[in-house]
Amino acid sequence: MRRKMIGMALALAAGTSQAGWFSSERTVTVISLLAEMIDRDEAARFPDPAYTSRQFSSYDRASVAPDQPGWYANDDRSHFLRVSTNGVRREQVMVDAAGPGALVRFWVTVAGTDGSGILRVYLDGQTTPEIEGPVLDVLSGGMLCGYPLAASVSERTDYLKRGHNLYLPIPYAARCVVTYESATLGHGENFYYNAECRTYRAGTAVESFSLEAARRDVRALSEVNRALAGGGLGMDRRTTREVRLDGVLAPGASVTHTVEGARAVRLLALTLNGGRDDQTLRSTVIEMAFDGVRTVWMPAGEFFATGCRLAPSRTWYTQVSRGGLMESAWVMPFRRRCELTLRNLGTNAVTVTQGVLVTAPWRWDNRSMYFGAGWTEYRHEPTRVGQDGHHDLNYVTLHGEGVLAGTGVTLFNTARAWWGEGDEKIFVDGEAFPAFIGTGSEDYYGYAWSNPNVFTHPFLAQPIGEGANSEGLAVNVRYRVLDRIPFRSSLRFDMELWHWADTVIDYAPSACWYMKPGGRANRGPEPERAAQPVARTRRDIIPLKLHTEGVIEGEALEFVVSRGHVSVQDGHKDAEWSGGKQLWWRDGKPGDVLTLTFGMARAGRFALTLHLTHANDYGVADIALNGKRLVAAYDAFAERVETHAVQAGSVELAQGENVLTVTLTGANPRTKKDSFMQGIDRLELVAQ
Repeated sequence: MRRKMIGMALALAAGTSQAGWFSSERTVTVISLLAEMIDRDEAARFPDPAYTSRQFSSYDRASVAPDQPGWYANDDRSHFLRVSTNGVRREQVMVDAAGPGALVRFWVTVAGTDGSGILRVYLDGQTTPEIEGPVLDVLSGGMLCGYPLAASVSERTDYLKRGHNLYLPIPYAARCVVTYESATLGHGENFYYNAECRTYRAGTAVESFSLEAARRDVRALSEVNRALAGGGLGMDRRTTREVRLDGVLAPGASVTHTVEGARAVRLLALTLNGGRDDQTLRSTVIEMAFDGVRTVWMPAGEFFATGCRLAPSRTWYTQVSRGGLMESAWVMPFRRRCELTLRNLGTNAVTVTQGVLVTAPWRWDNRSMYFGAGWTEYRHEPTRVGQDGHHDLNYVTLHGEGVLAGTGVTLFNTARAWWGEGDEKIFVDGEAFPAFIGTGSEDYYGYAWSNPNVFTHPFLAQPIGEGANSEGLAVNVRYRVLDRIPFRSSLRFDMELWHWADTVIDYAPSACWYMKPGGRANRGPEPERAAQPVARTRRDIIPLKLHTEGVIEGEALEFVVSRGHVSVQDGHKDAEWSGGKQLWWRDGKPGDVLTLTFGMARAGRFALTLHLTHANDYGVADIALNGKRLVAAYDAFAERVETHAVQAGSVELAQGENVLTVTLTGANPRTKKDSFMQGIDRLELVAQ
C-alpha cells in the first residue's frame, strides 16, 4: 500500500491530480499530506477535508489587544503555555492542540545555548514521546528527514544563528503536545519558536504520525524532497496551449492576451529588458482577470519574488535566473476566459522576450478558486510613529472564502540598523485577537537575527539581503502550502513596523491568495505608486540636509564604515556631549575608514572645530575633509571619558555634499588592548 501511495505522490508532483483525490472521505496521513504539498492543482481548491489554522509561538504575552498597552511588546522569547512535570523532568509546553489535526510547520532559533535542549512530541495522550531529540537535530539536522523538508537558513550563516524550519507534516488523531527541556532556560538561554497547526472538523479520519513508519517511508520522503528541490512545473505538454508574449511596450502602453475555455494558467514566464533595468521590474505591471474579474495587479518584480532588482532564486512557485528569465508556476484556474495584461507605467520602452503564457485544461468544481495577487508601497514611511513609536502596516485584507497562499516584502532601508523587529498579526474570520502572532519579521520569513545573507528554499527566500541591517535593498518571500491559512469570511494580515532606528524607509508588501468567486481584496491597481522611481541610495528617500553654519551633531551625520559598528550612544556621566549623544564607532581596526557626509547650502570658507570623545579604549586616527588631511595621528586616548575641542583651522566647503573621513592608524600604548574606538560629538562651523 505504501508503495502505491509513493507512486501517487509522484503522479501529483507531475501535475496529474484529479479533483476529489483530497476528500473528507479519505484518511489524512503523512503520505497524503506530502502528496498535497507537491500538488499545485490542489492549492487552487478550497481545502477538503476542511480545517482551521492557528499558530503557537513565544510571542510576548503582554500583547493582549490593539487598544491596550503592550500591543507592541517585544520580549518574544522563552514564553510557553505552561510547565509539565514528567517524572523528574520539567518540560516547557510549546504546543497543545486538540485533534484531529496536523502540525505542518515548525520554526525555531536559539541564543545563549548550543542547541542541545530536548524537543519532545507527544501524540494522542501518550506519555512516551513519538519524537524526542536535540531541538536542532529534529528541526533541521536530518533526524527526521532531509532538505528541504528540514532546512536551516541561511547556509552562509553560523548554524546556531540560523532559522531552523521543519516542513515534515506530523498528523495526529486526537491531540499533539510539544515540549522543550533545557537546563539553561532562565540562565542565559533565549528560545524562540513558531509552530503552525491545522485542526480538522470532528470526525475527520487522521492516521497519527509514527516515527517508525516515517523511517520506513524514507523513499517517499526522498522523492518529495527531490520534487520540491527540483521545482519542476509538471505539465502534460500534450494538453497545454501557449501564448507568446514577446514585444515592445512603449511608455504608458499596455497589451492584453486572452485565453478562452475552462483552463488554468500553469506557467507565466518572461524577461524584461534583459534583466538589466531595476526600474522596469517595478513599473512594468502584471494584471490578470479571470472570467471578467480582475484579481491580480502587481509589479513584475514582486510577482516573480525578486523585488526591484534582479536576483537569482528558486522556490516552489517562482524562479529567477541570472540571465533575467523570470518564471511563475502558480496555478490559476478559470471557467471561461483569462486576460493577461502587461502595462508599462515607466518612462522608457520595455522589451519583453522569452515571454510565454501556458495553460492546460481545468475541471471547475465547487472547490475551485481564483488566484489573486496584490501589492502596495508605504513610500517614505516614518519608522517611529504610533504606540511606543511602532505601528502596524497592512499587507492585505480579504473578504470572502479562500486561503492565504503567500506574502513578501521589498524594502529600502536607510539606516545601519535592523528594520524588522515587528511581528506578523493575522486575523481570521473577524477574530479580536490574531490566530497568528509571531516573534519578528525575519522569523516569519524563516531566517533569524536580522541576517543579511541571501538564501532560497522552496517556500522561503531572501534573494536580496543587504538592507537587513544596513542601508540598501532587502527582499523577503514566504509561500504557504500545507501552512496556507483558510478563511470563511475574512482575513487581515498586518505586520508591525518596528525599526531599531528613527528613520524613513520605503516598504512595499505583497500577498498572494486564492478565493472563491465573489471574494474581494483591498489591494487593487496603484499605478501612481508603481510608476514612482525606485530607491537605489539612501539619498533617494532622505535628501541631504543642507547647513549654513553653526552646529552639526555627530549623530546627524550620514556614515559608511569599512568595518565595525556605528551607533548613536546616549549620554555618559563624564561626557559633555551636545544633546547628550555622540556618534560612536566600535570594532574597527587600523586601516579601517569611517566616512561621514554632511551638506552645505552654499560654498565658502569656514572655521571648523571638531568635538571628539577621548577615553582609555579610544584609538589614533588621521582625519581628512574632502580628501585633504586636517589632523594627522590624532590620539583620542584619555584616562577617563572626556570631550575635546579640536581646532581644525580654516576649511573650504563645497555647496552640497562634503565628506569627513576618519582613518584608524593605531592606538596609544596605554590604550586597552585591541580597542580603537572613535566618537564624534559635533562639528562647529563659523563662516569667515
